[in-house]
Amino acid sequence: MKIDVKKIFINPYTISVVAALLILFVLYKCTFSWLKSYTNHGQEIVVPDLSGMTTAEASQVLAKQSLKLEVVDSVFMKGKSLGSIVEQMPKPGDKIKADRTVYLIVNSSAVRKVMLPDVHEFSLRQAEAMINSVGLRVDSVIYIPNEYKDLVQFVKQNKLEIQPGTRIPEGSSVTLYVGRGLSNEMLEVVSFRKLNEDQAKLKAHSAYLNIGKVIYDEQPKDDAEKALFFVYKQVPATGSSISVGGSVDLYLSKDPSVLESPEVIYYNPDEPDDTSADTDNLFK
Repeated sequence: MKIDVKKIFINPYTISVVAALLILFVLYKCTFSWLKSYTNHGQEIVVPDLSGMTTAEASQVLAKQSLKLEVVDSVFMKGKSLGSIVEQMPKPGDKIKADRTVYLIVNSSAVRKVMLPDVHEFSLRQAEAMINSVGLRVDSVIYIPNEYKDLVQFVKQNKLEIQPGTRIPEGSSVTLYVGRGLSNEMLEVVSFRKLNEDQAKLKAHSAYLNIGKVIYDEQPKDDAEKALFFVYKQVPATGSSISVGGSVDLYLSKDPSVLESPEVIYYNPDEPDDTSADTDNLFK
């Protein structure tokens, strides 16, 4: 039986099927092309690290990569530049499409002020805890002749006395003036070896001493790096005599090789040598 091909192709049913298939093919191509354009198919952008930048700087960086930004929150973080970006989402190194938004958290452009608590006639330990709890720091302690020994008498900032309730910038340092009694008591200098600056200050205050000059062998970049530096030398040396409230200068480094040299310890020949005394007793 001979098939008439011509009749098949001019058949209305065949023509309808072919037309429908062509229409579906064209629609598929158009839709795929539109989706590819809309989603930037195959085009991904690596999110840059915006930390430390201002929003204006970040906007310029993102605009060059066809990205946008939106600030979603503002916080106050010590050790960070005012108005700088402290967190972002997506994270640096993530891959996103063009025209997407990077959401930012920035450091406050103004330092928050906090109220100085009333620490008058509190012990040094209590006063430090109260001051630290509101976001302030005790930078130094000065012992003054006063009958109320070991009690805080007043607080100063930049050599000016400040009253309880005064609002000062969060993160500020203050100086506590503490009574030391009415005697000229002398103390033995304790060792600050291997402590960072903050740890040394706490130990000094507990030992009724102050930290004088703090010399870093290289300047720390921020508070996080600062915590990595440790004391390898101090003046006066450990064991020296010093008046109550006297100052000790510290030298800090983060190079462990500086600890290869032994610590300098002052020996007072006028004090009895307990070790030799015990040794002598062995022969009696």
